[in-house]
Amino acid sequence: MGLKSPSASDFDHGDLSGLTDNDHTQYVNAVSDTATVNLTLTGQSISADVIAGGTDHGGLGGLADDDHTQYVLHTEVDDTPVDGVTTDPISSNWAFDHEAAADPHTGYRLESADHSHQSTGLQAGQLDHGAALTGLTDDDHTQYLLVAGSRAMTGDLDMGGNDVFNVRNYYPDPGGRLTLTSATPVLVADAADQTTLYYALYKHDLVPLYDGTNWDVFRFTELSIAMAASANWAANSNFDVYVYNDGGTLRLVTGAAWTSDTARNESLTRLNGRWTNTASMTGRYAAASTVTVGANQGLYVGTIRTTASAGTTTMEFGGEALNGDPIRFYVWNAYNRVLTGGVVADTTDTWTYQSTTVRSKNNSTTNRATFVRGLNEDAMTVDAIVRGATSTAADAGIVGIGLDVTNSLNTSARIRSTASVSTIFILIVSYRGYPGLGLHFLQALEACAAAVAAVTFNGDVGVADILTPMAIAGMF
Repeated sequence: MGLKSPSASDFDHGDLSGLTDNDHTQYVNAVSDTATVNLTLTGQSISADVIAGGTDHGGLGGLADDDHTQYVLHTEVDDTPVDGVTTDPISSNWAFDHEAAADPHTGYRLESADHSHQSTGLQAGQLDHGAALTGLTDDDHTQYLLVAGSRAMTGDLDMGGNDVFNVRNYYPDPGGRLTLTSATPVLVADAADQTTLYYALYKHDLVPLYDGTNWDVFRFTELSIAMAASANWAANSNFDVYVYNDGGTLRLVTGAAWTSDTARNESLTRLNGRWTNTASMTGRYAAASTVTVGANQGLYVGTIRTTASAGTTTMEFGGEALNGDPIRFYVWNAYNRVLTGGVVADTTDTWTYQSTTVRSKNNSTTNRATFVRGLNEDAMTVDAIVRGATSTAADAGIVGIGLDVTNSLNTSARIRSTASVSTIFILIVSYRGYPGLGLHFLQALEACAAAVAAVTFNGDVGVADILTPMAIAGMF
């Protein structure tokens, strides 16, 4: 059987392979060949790009498409260059956009997973000390004080004139004083029959208070109690005075009245060297206002005594008067006491007495000093000068100082004149001692040794330069 030769209708040229091969050397390859002969065109024209060997790129369609994936798109370049340069070509002045919040590089570990950075400002990109570093609780900086206090200081700490507050184990004595005149912590003149008690600044403005667990030091301004005619402060009674922290408000309060002139109703306890209320008590700070003061939470700052009028107290320094101008010190401070003195002088010219029975000087109970003491810690001193004369019968005058009595002589504070006829005598009698707790008085006393004749005692004898006073001094 013979072979049949294929005809033109048997094969389609486009179905052949190798169409891009340069198999037809008789033709000019428009891509890679250079014409070796002149081309003759009969009645035809050829454009410049054809002559040049190809089609002009700019004349192509779809130029905005992203067909060349090997190139960086211009749109992927940051619109804001680093130094303001905006012209092509792309240079180091240009920065490429990058996803900010996401993590497109899943093959890497983010640094933010290990470190915290400052994100804004001049410190942007730097490590955050508190979040990035380990060992922050170590004591690496020995030049600093440890909050835990486990390393002692090696030198003095200069506070530069600043205060130190809320120091647990530093308990300064409270800096104020009880007084009867605002902003006058030390009285040097009468403040008689006052109805407002003040705790005024004196040494400083700090007061230590116990909260049931710890001591804290507080700064205070002047505190006060308005007591006028209030049943909270009954007449002729002693009251202990405290400073108390009432939920952030410092108050001056008193406890209940003493059960007697010399016995407390509510006891005191010394806590870390400071006197406080032993048990929970009712604190009185206004005519109709009270507060519960927990055990040991009231700092005892002193004791007061009311006069014959409820809600009234007094500080009187004595003076010169007929039958004597009495001293009455009814405010006593537990801290910052100062030496306080007064003088009682009877300006009656003369009087006589003919009895061995001891009595008050000139039979007057105002020739005395009366005072209150919250603690029996300080001695009292009294010095009295007495001038008199015996009569025609030989007898002696006796004088003395009585503690809480008007009819007996203190064995350590008495003196007598010489028993002689018509003799002027001058006697000095002194008392030194601890009167005790609560209300007490020291009274000038007199008597005759034998009562065989009247003895004349002098006040001022009607002469300006003669006076027979009793002087008292104590810590209040």
